[in-house]
Amino acid sequence: MARKRRSRHLLQQLTVVALGLATVVTLSTAPANALLLKPTAYGDTGDKPIIGDWDGVDGDEIGIYRNGVFHLPGYPPLPYGDRDDIPIAGDWNGDGIDTVGVYRPSTRTFHRLGFSTTITFGNPGDLPIVGDWNANGSDELGVYRRSNSTFYMHPDLPPILYGNPWDLPVIGDWNGGGGVDHIGVYRPDNRTFYPQGQDPITYGDPDDQPIAGDWKNTRYDMIGVYRPSNSTFYPYLS
Repeated sequence: MARKRRSRHLLQQLTVVALGLATVVTLSTAPANALLLKPTAYGDTGDKPIIGDWDGVDGDEIGIYRNGVFHLPGYPPLPYGDRDDIPIAGDWNGDGIDTVGVYRPSTRTFHRLGFSTTITFGNPGDLPIVGDWNANGSDELGVYRRSNSTFYMHPDLPPILYGNPWDLPVIGDWNGGGGVDHIGVYRPDNRTFYPQGQDPITYGDPDDQPIAGDWKNTRYDMIGVYRPSNSTFYPYLS
């Protein structure tokens, strides 16, 4: 049986949306594989959010990246990369478990935990993306070029023009098909997510950062936000 493809996510310091959001629960009392079913505080000011299926069961979980160290609930701190790197996560080997990595903007290189080689891809200013572009059960890399609203998937898929200039990329399995991941964008000027093939969604507060994941273990990826001001993850569950 083909394994379920889960969400792929980029992380960077970006802006999102407007909406009053509810009670916060602190993750320190939750199990390591707890689903993100309510607003959840984790980390400190200045942390970068990361989403992945760290244990291979029950959907996606949260984490943060701080000064070159990954902090995933229930796991020891994991030093990897440099403080200015952008954290990424993906199922690099098709085993159903996501593994961390980083994208280094200064050299345009992807570094994946467990791989001795790096991948150079994209142009200066590109943002990293991760997803299963060919439904082979493992994740591939890519970049989104904000200046021309274009997705470039590594190694050799045709570019995809989607969105408006200076939109931000969001990747996920929006229809629950379990095969190819789909693109999407978040538009800062109207604070709205546009998942490809789905209705637009406005969610969050100004200065939030966009995230996506399978919050309810339903095989569907959904959007969400991370709020740096209170170090809290807010899943969109509607």
